[in-house]
Amino acid sequence: MKRTGITTKLFLATASIFVLFYVIVLVSQILVFPEFYEHQKMIQLEKNAVELTSIYQKDPTALRETGSSSILQSHKREMNFALTDFDGNMTVNDPYRMRLIQKDGTEVDVSLYYIVSAYGAEFKKLNLAVGTELKMYGEFGESSNSRTFYPYYIQTSDGKDVGVNEQQSSEDAVQGKIISISLPSVVKTEQRLGLLYVTVDEFFPLEQTYIDRLKRMEQVELKWKNPFSGSRSGILIQPLREQNGNIELLFLVTSLQEIKETNSALRLFYAYLGAGGFILILLLSVLYSRLVTRPLLMLNKQAHKMKELDFTGEKPLPRKDELGNLSGTLFELSGKLNMTLDELNKANVQLKKEIIQNKQMEQLQKDFFANASHELKTPISIVRGFAEGIRDGISVGRQEHYVEVILEESAKMEQLVQDMLDLLRLESSALKLYKSPVLLSELTQDMLEKLTYQMDEKELSAHLVYKQETEINVDPVKIEQVLLNLMTNAIRHAEKGSTIEIHILGTEQTCLYSIYNKGDQIPDDYLKRIWERFFRVEASRDRKSGGTGLGLAIVKRILELHECEYNVRNVEDGVIFELTFKKYSRSKPVVGGY
Repeated sequence: MKRTGITTKLFLATASIFVLFYVIVLVSQILVFPEFYEHQKMIQLEKNAVELTSIYQKDPTALRETGSSSILQSHKREMNFALTDFDGNMTVNDPYRMRLIQKDGTEVDVSLYYIVSAYGAEFKKLNLAVGTELKMYGEFGESSNSRTFYPYYIQTSDGKDVGVNEQQSSEDAVQGKIISISLPSVVKTEQRLGLLYVTVDEFFPLEQTYIDRLKRMEQVELKWKNPFSGSRSGILIQPLREQNGNIELLFLVTSLQEIKETNSALRLFYAYLGAGGFILILLLSVLYSRLVTRPLLMLNKQAHKMKELDFTGEKPLPRKDELGNLSGTLFELSGKLNMTLDELNKANVQLKKEIIQNKQMEQLQKDFFANASHELKTPISIVRGFAEGIRDGISVGRQEHYVEVILEESAKMEQLVQDMLDLLRLESSALKLYKSPVLLSELTQDMLEKLTYQMDEKELSAHLVYKQETEINVDPVKIEQVLLNLMTNAIRHAEKGSTIEIHILGTEQTCLYSIYNKGDQIPDDYLKRIWERFFRVEASRDRKSGGTGLGLAIVKRILELHECEYNVRNVEDGVIFELTFKKYSRSKPVVGGY
């Protein structure tokens, strides 16, 4: 264990607390506990005296009747007391009692203390109970106890007996049936009564100072040490005044010896407890290592990885305590940070792309304006030159030709401006597409009818083939513009007298559209650039082929808005443009046609 580790700290803290607690308990047990114990015993003795005094004041006979509920309750609670006079004659002192009824109806109180004390084991075998008939030999007490019979031999009706069986006269015999009996715990009661008899015999007759205090109805509290056994006892004498004015003494006693025996045993116990506590501390250190240190080290490792921006970690700890909650929170934080970092990286990549796109857009705008200026400069110069010629009267007979040239160049400028406006609208974020299901074959046929004149000029023909065609969900106006531009481009570059082939093929997910024209191929370096604005394959930028250079740029933008794939490639004797549209999910295929 590291000196600064949490396991070491927990170990030292636990050891310190245990040692401190151990020292406090040991010192208290040696110095304080005996006095505390004796004090508590005397307090309990005083409480018993108050309770018995209260019972006596309400009904004095309740403490004299052997079978009364108050006497039975006091025996159960191990109250060791007796009622005596100032000479020590006990009125109530025997919990082992029973009452018999003789054949003549006379009831006799019987004290069983001698029999129980002398023949405890044999007495139990009698199994005395209410209703048992028995015969006893003994003698009646003298003076105040003349109503009580003290047997030294008992015989039941079924022949069981206990005690000394000597020849006795009938005057010493009592025979009858048990009507009540009291037999509390033998061991505990014997101990208590033995202590009671010893202390009564020791203290009576009382010293005059005690008698004077008792006659003044003052309580006397004493602690006494037996000179023979060395045992210590607590004694309390409470005076009780009878209705006739006489004073009886409530004599209570409790043993204080138990604490010394317990104290000596506890000292040995604490020695074992100290050794066991040290072993327990070692076990706790291992437990701390498993329950606290190891999870904390794992969490620290995960936090260190997070510091290095490494958010790949193990699953949270499968615990339902604070460490489990912390692990779950850390795991969730790691996941969110990882997600946020990924989003930031993606945003960074996207931002870089946007910066590049913005730069490209700026360059395109510069190129656009440069190209637009260039494209407009030529027709404007032509228009201006011919207009000045008309004004100056040059070639008066050719004015009609000059006007035709001016009109032609004006139309080209108008077309260029219109294409530029169309391209700007297509690039606007506010543009909306009005889609509906259409068939490319129908759009193509309508387009071919519009281009009949241009095709006739070059003696061209068109061949349309469609198989398994399906409807596509597009903006018909925009797609018609795409097809028109591609077909116009094919007519412009097709060889005179050739055939333009148009194929439409439907598949499970798409609809393929292609336009082929026979003619010059496009240089491989230009195949990707022909979609750029104002780009022409002719390096000299001559205008023999016509067009504004914006047609394919418009086609590209419209196809991108429809998420349509497009491509151009050279074939053996010409060029083919290919488009791939997504199939409309509700469309039904058209078988085919030419």
